[in-house]
Amino acid sequence: MKRQARTWAVLLAGLLPGLAFGAVGRVEVLEGSASRTPEGGAARPLAVGADVEVKDTLEVGPKSNLKLTLNDGSVLMLGEGSRLFISEADFEGQERKGFVAKLGLGKLWASVKKALAGSQAKFEVETDRAVAGVRGTRFRVDAAAPVTPGALSPRTLVQVEEGRVQVAARLPAKPGEPKAKPGERTQVPGPREVTREEWTETFIQLQAGRQVVVDAELGRAKAGALDRKVAGDRFGRFVDRNQGPKTP
Repeated sequence: MKRQARTWAVLLAGLLPGLAFGAVGRVEVLEGSASRTPEGGAARPLAVGADVEVKDTLEVGPKSNLKLTLNDGSVLMLGEGSRLFISEADFEGQERKGFVAKLGLGKLWASVKKALAGSQAKFEVETDRAVAGVRGTRFRVDAAAPVTPGALSPRTLVQVEEGRVQVAARLPAKPGEPKAKPGERTQVPGPREVTREEWTETFIQLQAGRQVVVDAELGRAKAGALDRKVAGDRFGRFVDRNQGPKTP
C-alpha cells in the first residue's frame, strides 16, 4: 500500500509540474516586489515560481508589476499598488470550474482561457463598484484607491480588449427601491457615498474596443470607446511586454 501511494504521488506531481497541492497558480514574472498573505497568516514575499492559493491576498509594491498564470492557463497581471483577494478558485486538473477575485484597489489585466463547450465555469473580477464576468476574453479593470481608509473605492474602469464582458455596475439605489433586473436601467439619486446595502445593479454588455466607468459621483455608469491613454500607461506597457500572442 505504501509503495502504491508513493506511485500515485509521483504521477500527480508529473501532471502538475511546479504547482504545490492547493495552489491555484504561480508567479511567472515579477518586476520589483510583491507579497502574498494567506488567510489568517502573515505576509510573505513573492518570487518567480512561487505558488498562490485560494484565500490569498496579493499586494504589489511601488513601481512593481506582477504576472500570474492560473492552473487552466489563464493569465492575471497586477500593477503597482494593487491589492487582490482570491476568494474562489476551483480547478479540476487544467480545467476551470470557477474563479472569483476581489480587486480592492489598483490595476488588473486578465487573459481568460475559454471554458469547454457547454461548461458553466465562471471567471469574475469584482471591485466595490462593479463585477466583471467573462467566459474567455482579455480585459482590464482599474479600481481607484478609497479617499479615506475603510471607505468604498470611488471609481471602477473596465476595458475590453477582446471578446465580451458583462459588467454588473453597482449604483446608489433610492430608499425602498427594488434591485434592477438584468437589462434594466435605474434612475439614481445625486452625489453621495453609499453603503453596500444601498446598492442596485445595472447590467451592461461590453464588446471589444469598449469600456465603462462606474462611480458614485455622477450616479450612473458611463460606457464608450476605449481610452487609449490608459492602455498606454506604465502598467499597459508591462502588459504588452508579457501578454504573448493574441487570439487569431
